[in-house]
Amino acid sequence: FNPTVDPIHSRLIFAASLWLTGLLWAAIIAPPATRRRLGIGFLLAALLPVYLITMPATVGRADTFEFQVVAPQLGIAHPTGYPLYLLLGKLFTLLPLGSVAWRLNVATMVYGLAALCMVYLIGQKLSERLGQTWLPAFLAAVAFGLTPTFWSQAIEAEVYTLHGLVVAVVLWQILEIRDWRLAIGRLAATIGLGLTNHLTMVFLLPPAGLAVLLAYWRQRGVISVKLVGKTAVFFLLPLLLYAYLPLRWLAVNGEPMGLRRFVDWVVGGRFQNALQWTAWLHDPTRYEVVGRLFLSNWGWVNLLIALLGVGYLLIRYWEAGLLLLLTWFGFTFYALNYYVPDLAVFLLPAHLVVAIWWGVGGTAVLVVGSRAWNAPHPTPYSLLPTLLLLPLLLPAPATWRQVDRSHSDGLVTWGMGVLNQPLAANAAILADSEKIAPLYYLQQAEGMRPDLDIMVLPDEATYRAELDSRIAAGQTVYLARFVPGLEGIYHLRSAGPLTEVSTQPLASVP
Repeated sequence: FNPTVDPIHSRLIFAASLWLTGLLWAAIIAPPATRRRLGIGFLLAALLPVYLITMPATVGRADTFEFQVVAPQLGIAHPTGYPLYLLLGKLFTLLPLGSVAWRLNVATMVYGLAALCMVYLIGQKLSERLGQTWLPAFLAAVAFGLTPTFWSQAIEAEVYTLHGLVVAVVLWQILEIRDWRLAIGRLAATIGLGLTNHLTMVFLLPPAGLAVLLAYWRQRGVISVKLVGKTAVFFLLPLLLYAYLPLRWLAVNGEPMGLRRFVDWVVGGRFQNALQWTAWLHDPTRYEVVGRLFLSNWGWVNLLIALLGVGYLLIRYWEAGLLLLLTWFGFTFYALNYYVPDLAVFLLPAHLVVAIWWGVGGTAVLVVGSRAWNAPHPTPYSLLPTLLLLPLLLPAPATWRQVDRSHSDGLVTWGMGVLNQPLAANAAILADSEKIAPLYYLQQAEGMRPDLDIMVLPDEATYRAELDSRIAAGQTVYLARFVPGLEGIYHLRSAGPLTEVSTQPLASVP
């Protein structure tokens, strides 16, 4: 017994109880076709409020901050450019609700919820193929949506939920191939489109190729030059979105991007040293790192259910089992060899596959349960869905506290206070890596004080050189960070939270 009052835990238990009551009622009362449709409704009812409540309303940090600044003005993001994400994000910035940053957070949430709906639909098809209901697939989608990594990426402007959505669409297509001649074009177009958001879509080429090959082996037919050409066109057409980079580069920077810079940008040349393709052979700690990421998101019980799903699917429907295993292996292999601090987000497609396996594992549990408890003793069997749900919901309060960003204002209040001051026209603000985010976001996305030069620089020597050159040119300079060695050379005075620098005595109140 824990006497500590935990409001988050209590509210979650209450809300989950109401939600579970409605879910079980629908599973029992509603006709089968209606139940399947209700699944998406219950999925959105469970996760939409959770994501909205834990979502920050203002600017984030690092890549999130960059996307919230770049997307509204159709600028250039860091390599690999992410043109699909930026163009879709621009559409969401036109919504007449909330701040620009919040609108882009909502866009990311929408992609995430759509990805979870696709996970549910994939799992539902597999469950029906295996002779069970929609419920395990539904629980699998909820499980995935409540994992810490997915949850954290679904509430801030980031590319990974959109990546997950496209991955889920491709998996739906490769598991639903009826006519390989039609499927090959759709797959090529979807993968090509996905590559304009994240280059790790290349790891879907092997399972997609195998799916088409298996369908071809069953149906036969002729592989004509015309079909190959059409497939190439379907694949290449979406890649034209990368033309966004040189076009916008010229508009933003006033100079041509150039072929060499374009190629280096698209392939992420600056990150290539972090990718060590033989790390899986020479660095055994990578297995521990990746294994820990799976365990921290799912826990032992859920991973065992997913492992049961792997075996059950390979036995009952080996083609789907093999395709999912190949997909999981590709993304996990990439993570084993990629040395970056935010490795968890690169495993999201692998987690998506684990969610599908979890649904199949839940199906296996229900199949075994239906045989163990037949009609004269239905009560234990009817409790199985609830028991499956427990390991999903129990970690939710801790995850909530871990990912909740609703109380963070991203220093926007501070930034508004700074920019609402009577700062000198056409002045410069030299900020640090923390304070640049609210200042630059408010200027670029919200239109405050467009006359100011707001910048962050790599080191103290560069700050000093920039300060000296701007003061020498007669520009007013404010500091939003400490720069050493100014005493005896410059005169300083406070300008609210900023420090004004001048070569002349500053005796008056600003």
